[in-house]
Amino acid sequence: MTDPTVYVQIADPKGNPTALYETREAGSVGWAGYLVTASVSLPATIGLTDSLSGPYNGAYIFCVDRPAILDTDPAGFAEQLSAYIKSSITANRAFFWLQSSTAPYFGTFANYGFQFGQSFNNYVVNTNMNAVLGANLIFNVQSSLVMTVDEANAQLLLSYPLTTNPLINLQTGKTIIVAATNVRMGVPVAGQSTGCAVFNASLSTATVFAGAPKGLQLGLQYAYYDGAQDQTLFFPVFALGAMPATLAAQLVVDPSDPINIVVGGAALAAGYLRSGMLLSGAPALPSAYVNQQGNALTLTPVGANVDNVTPPARAGGFAFASLSPLASTAASRNLYLTPTGTSQVATASVAAGAQIGLLGGLFGSEAVVFPSYSSSAEQNCLLCFVPSQAAYAPTFPFAPASLQQSGSGTLQPRLTDAYQTAWATLLPSGGAPTVYQAQPEGSPLYGVTAAQQNDVPPILGSTPPFLPFTGSTAAPFPLIAYSLTPTTSASAKTLTDYESQIVAPTRKQIISSQASATNLARSAVRKARHLGAKDASLQYSTSPQGFLVTSDPATGAYLNVLLGQSSNGAGGYLPFSFAQPVSDALESALQTNQLFLVAVNPVNLGTFNSTSEIAGWTFSAQVGHGVSPSSYANVLILKFCSGSLVERVTNPNQWTAPQDFSLAPDTAESTASIAYAGLAQWLQAYLADAIAKAQPAQPSARFYENFATLVQDPNWNGVLVLNADLSVSDLPPEIAGLAAGIDFSRFAAHHFGFTVSRVLADPTATPPLHMDGESSFFGLIDYEQPAYQQNIDNNVDPNVPVAVPVSGDFQFTVLLLQALFENTRLADFESRVQLSVATLFGSTVTQTVSNAVPGVSDGAKMPGNAVVLVGSYVAQSGDDSSAGSYVFQQTQTTVFQLNSNVLQAVAFDHVQFNTLSSDADTTVSRFIVWGDLDFVTLDATDGTGFDVLSFGSAAGTPALQLGAGLSFSNFTITLSSPNATPNVQTFAVSTSNLNYDLSSSTARENGLFKGFGLQLKSFITAGPNEMPANYGFLPVTSPLNLTTLSYPWQGVVYRVTMGGPGALASAAGFDSDLLLAWASSGTAGSTQTPVFVGLSLPGASPGAKLFSLQGVFKVAVGSISLIRQQIAGSERYGYCLRLDDIAVKILGIAKLPPDATIQFFLFGDPDNTGSLGWYAAWVANDSATQFTAKLAAPESRLLPVSGDRP
Repeated sequence: MTDPTVYVQIADPKGNPTALYETREAGSVGWAGYLVTASVSLPATIGLTDSLSGPYNGAYIFCVDRPAILDTDPAGFAEQLSAYIKSSITANRAFFWLQSSTAPYFGTFANYGFQFGQSFNNYVVNTNMNAVLGANLIFNVQSSLVMTVDEANAQLLLSYPLTTNPLINLQTGKTIIVAATNVRMGVPVAGQSTGCAVFNASLSTATVFAGAPKGLQLGLQYAYYDGAQDQTLFFPVFALGAMPATLAAQLVVDPSDPINIVVGGAALAAGYLRSGMLLSGAPALPSAYVNQQGNALTLTPVGANVDNVTPPARAGGFAFASLSPLASTAASRNLYLTPTGTSQVATASVAAGAQIGLLGGLFGSEAVVFPSYSSSAEQNCLLCFVPSQAAYAPTFPFAPASLQQSGSGTLQPRLTDAYQTAWATLLPSGGAPTVYQAQPEGSPLYGVTAAQQNDVPPILGSTPPFLPFTGSTAAPFPLIAYSLTPTTSASAKTLTDYESQIVAPTRKQIISSQASATNLARSAVRKARHLGAKDASLQYSTSPQGFLVTSDPATGAYLNVLLGQSSNGAGGYLPFSFAQPVSDALESALQTNQLFLVAVNPVNLGTFNSTSEIAGWTFSAQVGHGVSPSSYANVLILKFCSGSLVERVTNPNQWTAPQDFSLAPDTAESTASIAYAGLAQWLQAYLADAIAKAQPAQPSARFYENFATLVQDPNWNGVLVLNADLSVSDLPPEIAGLAAGIDFSRFAAHHFGFTVSRVLADPTATPPLHMDGESSFFGLIDYEQPAYQQNIDNNVDPNVPVAVPVSGDFQFTVLLLQALFENTRLADFESRVQLSVATLFGSTVTQTVSNAVPGVSDGAKMPGNAVVLVGSYVAQSGDDSSAGSYVFQQTQTTVFQLNSNVLQAVAFDHVQFNTLSSDADTTVSRFIVWGDLDFVTLDATDGTGFDVLSFGSAAGTPALQLGAGLSFSNFTITLSSPNATPNVQTFAVSTSNLNYDLSSSTARENGLFKGFGLQLKSFITAGPNEMPANYGFLPVTSPLNLTTLSYPWQGVVYRVTMGGPGALASAAGFDSDLLLAWASSGTAGSTQTPVFVGLSLPGASPGAKLFSLQGVFKVAVGSISLIRQQIAGSERYGYCLRLDDIAVKILGIAKLPPDATIQFFLFGDPDNTGSLGWYAAWVANDSATQFTAKLAAPESRLLPVSGDRP
């Protein structure tokens, strides 16, 4: 038998007794005091009966908390109490609750207490107490109630013999919604409900839960600040229309804590409620909670009983809570009812005792799994609600973070207690554990279960990740019911976002913190286990996207997560995966329902295989590389959640575990907010820029269109890498030569990622699941040289070159490189590359003109001396749809004007760029040029025309119309660059395979080519210390004002057909070679021309003036000259090649003629028919007798020149 409860005298710190007493029963919640007001001897203790009927004339005082002043100045507090009582009542005694355990202690007496006094043998309440619990609820204790003492249960009783008079009630407006059964109420002075008014009542569900203004709302209320004002979201928890008409309940009311906020978290966690309605009789209540199959769950509150003096801890029912902000006064706040305590959980669709998956929130891939209620079980798992938990999102929606907004990147508490509601937890039954299942939205896992191993075809069953945890009322979590219509003006999207961004992450974090034993076991497995290629004991699962998860079946530890794969080009595959060991932080993130992971820190990614091959291009997510406070690269995003990428990136509070993944390594805690804001700002700008570029009017719209759609699609889920670094080795071998012209500090993949992979199942194999082929990768490379990008932004023609520094004769620059990848194929490709030309054929380029029609219309001056080539990709049809070739070629003529008085311009009509070879050290590429050599028209010293160069624009052609001339092909410029330093460029020019195209050439009418029936033969580019004589050419004099050739020089070689020498000639034709060479030393405007005219005689040794006829006759030649003379009696001119001092020797002895010399004349048809004629003359040595005999040439000696003539 326990000792009776007594009031114990309170002494001051010095040990002096006071008139103030209190009960001190261990385990009590709440405070009960007693003040002696009579002038009597003060005992050490006062019994409960004596406190009412003894000589003390005492006042009863209650409060949820013991006033701290009792430890410092109890006597002073007694004086304050006495003064309050004297000012509040007449000659009666007082029964009241303190307004607060701290000053100010007292409220209006009628709202917190009543007077009572003795009437005959009874103690009767003389005044009404109208305790204002809230603006919409009053607790009435009315006069005429009789007060007695219940010693056995340590409580004071208030009752009335006539049960029809509702003297104890709850009132909303003018409506009494609850009245005490039998007009009886107890106020314990000890125990877990100390200071609470406790009474039984029968609740009319239609009345009590009628909602404002006549009743109280029942459910869960959350709130958020939208930047302007608070907005509320009210979620019904029970289907009121299907509830029993009446509910037996035991009510507790504490006027000093009407909404259960003062009692404290520890007491609430222990299940001690101060104000609420606790249901008796275990009524089955249809709830708005559902299982994963969508079936409604029935909650049966348990624990309370009308026969109990006070309700037990965690009794199920409803707690009073405030619809208004917590800081509101009692008179201004509106109350509602929220679930509290424990309830059994069942549904008709699940057998008793079988596992039931309580849907967590809105998304079907998150649930809490536990055994459903079974009447035969010794102990059942109970759903337990804990009231007075945080329900206010101080920031929602999250405003975009930026470096300009101080603190905008700070990780905010998602929920605070500015508003409050009830959270929940699962109390284990002692049997099967409570399991939390959370999978990324839209990416649940399936595998071959034991029951399906023999299915043909195989049918995969659900194999979700599992996290056993021990639920605790000390760590409840938010759990909203969504199957009934919420009361709110918010849109469906707002509700979804609130759950996704606020509630679900909070729930995940709290539950994960209760799984320490599971996490330790998983860590041990990952450390001890070495994942083999094949292990039948492991669990293999896949998602609809084709992700493959290998896990430990006992603990659920993730050992390997294969997100996708690509071909390695050698018949195998490159995994894009998180390999063993998978970190605890990553595993937790991957088991998050609303997964939005932004990773710039590789530490918690573990072993991350991130290299992929897409259509010959190499991509990799080098997370952590290139990260700075203002710029980011290699940003990995895993999105499996509601909302679009554009919405999610705006604020780190919307990301999964940002503290683990979204801070660069070694970021100081003091700068974390700035770092988060910087990353969020960069992401916002990055996506906004891409969306802007996708607009139809933008030049790159087709490359960005898909990405812009993706990032704005709330339904898209997948893996994405932004701004991924690219290196020299990442280019396909076919275009490896582009590396020489790329600034690799700016070369990156704008993005790449993938969504789905094909998975095949074979239950008889190990592993039973494997990826089949490549994943569906997508991506974009968009490289633009800054000056070129500015041109494009300013609507400059994309084929206009940019001025770049040129250190040698040439400079190669990649202006644009755009490659779009879809379904692991190169879907679109566009490039512009530029060959800058500083020097051609030894002469400096002075100006570049594009798109001229030579001699007809002007071209446009270019800002840089360069030619732009357009790159494209030509896909090839066939079984291998990935086959194709890259083509880089010029699309419009570019004319380079030179500082030369010989070669005034060179036109590049067509240029091709190819990569020849690329090994470990060097890459070699080649430009092949088709074009025209535009030579000037030369004049003789007398001012008459002497156009030996023949090809080119007409004299007087405007500079912007130059470009006609001698058409050539196979002019090659070879580019070599070391792979280690690709921008170190080495060029080599070759004319060894130069070919001519007469059909495309422009030969001037009065030129030597047409006038002398020449045929194009070859081209010479001389080496150092080489002269024409080294090539076998004798100098030919002319009336031109020429200067000596100097290195570098080059020349065009023509064939001159001199006819047939008859039977004495060798089998070879009697042809000579004519060289027209020039040097670069002659600058524009110079009067002396560095041109050389040379002739190589047939059958002669190189440079010799003696040639042989069948070894019998030898012909010696003196001087050679080229002249142009006017035809007598005509305005026409003709060219003539004259060989002087010709002598013939027979067997090296006789000279013919013996006393004379011969002159040989080879002349062209003045009508430019291509025919040649010749004649010879001899001159006698006798000065007195000199005559000339014309040798008439027979028709066989008038030789037509083969070949076309322009």
